[in-house]
Amino acid sequence: MARKISVTFLIIMTGILALNSYSQNTHDDMEIANMIRSDKFNYVLPKAMRNNIIDMWIIIDKGRGTEPLFRDFGYATSNGNGIFVFTDRGGKRIERAVLGGEPELLVESESYDIFDSIRSLKSFVAERDPKRIGINVSTATELWPPEGRHLTDGLSHTDYINLKKELGEPYASRLVSAEKLIADFRSERVAGEIIEFSKIANITRKLIERALSNEVITPGKTTMNEVCWWLEEQQQALGVERGWHPTVFLSPPDGNEIANTDRVIQPGDVLQIDWGIGRNNFFTDMKRFSYVLKEGETEVPAWVKKAFDNSRKIRELVRANVRSGKTGREQLDNLKRLVAEAGFVYTEEERPSDVQGVEVNIGMHSAGNLGHDVGGSLFEIFPFRTTFKIRPNSLIAFEFIVFTPAEEWGGNKVPVCVEENALITERGIEWVHPPQERVLVIR
Repeated sequence: MARKISVTFLIIMTGILALNSYSQNTHDDMEIANMIRSDKFNYVLPKAMRNNIIDMWIIIDKGRGTEPLFRDFGYATSNGNGIFVFTDRGGKRIERAVLGGEPELLVESESYDIFDSIRSLKSFVAERDPKRIGINVSTATELWPPEGRHLTDGLSHTDYINLKKELGEPYASRLVSAEKLIADFRSERVAGEIIEFSKIANITRKLIERALSNEVITPGKTTMNEVCWWLEEQQQALGVERGWHPTVFLSPPDGNEIANTDRVIQPGDVLQIDWGIGRNNFFTDMKRFSYVLKEGETEVPAWVKKAFDNSRKIRELVRANVRSGKTGREQLDNLKRLVAEAGFVYTEEERPSDVQGVEVNIGMHSAGNLGHDVGGSLFEIFPFRTTFKIRPNSLIAFEFIVFTPAEEWGGNKVPVCVEENALITERGIEWVHPPQERVLVIR
């Protein structure tokens, strides 16, 4: 006699199959992290330190996530990894030392040269006699600085005071901010980082596209918040980390965006999602655009296609004109000029205005280990980061908005919010996951 298979059993098995198709085991994660760390130390760190004229870089990891860059150097421990000291002693290689902490996993990683007592810091520094010592303090002068600033500001006030006291003069007076060093170290990616980031980016893409489908949405019944929580449940089931709570938003004709409410999704809605998740020290930031067919419609109407096609034109314009090696400011100013020359209207606002024509706003920010990372950006909201050079193989949130007037909306403008995760190379912008090529359809 055949047994009935319960719905609960099917849900559990579906979750297990999904998890197996997306994930790798803990040991794989550690091996990949060690590989990436070694390549970063070998190929990126020497340039980052020398470009910023820093002879020694000191990072204090007290544990429990108090040093925001701890994953770049080691592993999460209750008592921390102690003090990391990187010293430029000439040659191709930066010397790497760990003083104190719980070094067992770090020894196994084979990424470090020296393991010593935390009490040896003063003599260790004096022996190397660095002229400029980088520490993780930000140069921000505003109370509310850009997102991601905490990554460059991991040294507590107490540790700063005690570090100066421990080192004494002349070294206490040689402490400088490592902010730009961190930006350069984070920005230039080695092959393993690109591969690992691509994995989580593709998971993000697939989940958002499933969320904007009839698998999840029944027009006239499903609310925006129910879509949010479906994504949260997938994130938890897969064992990946939350970048932030999903933003599910509607753009109605009156221009007053609605996001994450109990409003029921209706036919004719222009529905978009902004979301990011993470694993193994890599986090995404991505958007997708969709349309809910009205009764009688069998395909996306022309006015929606036109809005999306305009976003494709801007996408290719940007891809053809952004390269590594120049500052974000140089490239953003050039894009503004090119957008205008192409017949569009550039706007500094992330909302439409009464100006005639198709409006464009570009806001491309550093990405990779954080949704909004600390590297060079093409984004007016982060003006300080536009002064940074875009380093080779930088991961970027390829983000912009195109506002296209539509008679069907009474002349109001349809916003197409684009955000892909991509790589900036000397050739231009290259994809690390398939971008959105057509409007997602909900029936």
